[in-house]
Amino acid sequence: MIIEEFRDLKTVNGVVRISEVDDAFEKLYLQVRKKENRIYSDDEIKLLPYASKINPHKNEWALRSKSFLRFKEYLSHKKSKLNILDLGCGNGWLTGQLVKEFEHNYFCVDVNLTELEQAAKVFDSDNLKFIYADIFATTFPANTFDIVIINSALQYFQNISALMKELFFISKTYGEIHIIDTPFYDKNEPMQAKNELLNIIHRLVFLKWLENIFTTP
Repeated sequence: MIIEEFRDLKTVNGVVRISEVDDAFEKLYLQVRKKENRIYSDDEIKLLPYASKINPHKNEWALRSKSFLRFKEYLSHKKSKLNILDLGCGNGWLTGQLVKEFEHNYFCVDVNLTELEQAAKVFDSDNLKFIYADIFATTFPANTFDIVIINSALQYFQNISALMKELFFISKTYGEIHIIDTPFYDKNEPMQAKNELLNIIHRLVFLKWLENIFTTP
């Protein structure tokens, strides 16, 4: 893998643990996931985003499959080998599918150890690294990732501004952040919340642009 800092880290059940596991959070989160019928079997995960007929969220997955195809088409035009971060990867289905077609380095990060271990078992590949880490409590190397994917996960982050600053720090100069299938705003104030997010992103992009101007020889 490209990131030297990850080479010698111990892997347990296919997962590199950078942050300390929060057992209390894990227990509560899994209870919610189970109540929502979002803990899938290995066979079901292998199918995603093309859910089986018995999947209780098959209509949702029908929409998400379209987003997946659009992103896959976009990625097909990338010619060089990339470092791709899948932040909030869950059961790893997205990168598990991408690695079948595109030979990049994939780093799948989440704070859900149970599903990370399941993902490592289902999608075993030398180009996939599953990592238990809190993005705010972990020091990832600067200028590392070519693409960051946040797939149906942005809504779990309370401080989007802090998240974006961290992602710009660990992204390469011309790195990309792809926010996919994410209902990030309150239904009562959709435009206000949407505009707030866009303003944050635009400000950060502008600051990154200024930084490049004044640091480029």
